[in-house]
Amino acid sequence: MKMNAKENILSYLDEKQELLANLAKDIWDHPQIALQETYAAKESADLLQKEGFSITKDIRNMPTAFIALWGKGKPIIGILGEYDALPGLSQKISTKKEPIEDGKPGHGCGHNLLGVGSLGATLAIKEAMKNNDIKGTIRYYGCPAEETLVGKVFMAKSGIFDD
Repeated sequence: MKMNAKENILSYLDEKQELLANLAKDIWDHPQIALQETYAAKESADLLQKEGFSITKDIRNMPTAFIALWGKGKPIIGILGEYDALPGLSQKISTKKEPIEDGKPGHGCGHNLLGVGSLGATLAIKEAMKNNDIKGTIRYYGCPAEETLVGKVFMAKSGIFDD
């Protein structure tokens, strides 16, 4: 029996849960501050490309900004993913303050989780669109420098959100 779009999404996320959790942990283990998030941007873009998305990198001369695109036509579904860390928040996975290395960056706002959660949603929507013949385009915007408030501003100024 063919699954509907919602069932497709839930099934896909169950299937990819370990992969996505590992990516979030991997990004946690490699925190990089605004406009230096080369590790998270590369790992995220590589996974999306492996899953059939075309990748455009270096948006508005920001090497850690990218767009992943799948499908064609309208509607266009855009999902934003952030992955920058904060300076001075190095932290073990713990409920108390336990820096891995004093003064180094860490994911104090959980962008390792937010970016990968958005990425997982993007992949799941693509799977539902593909399996249910749903027309449209899905875009994942890899957004650097959320904490410094410049990444999305420069991306918007480049016109990538206009349609």
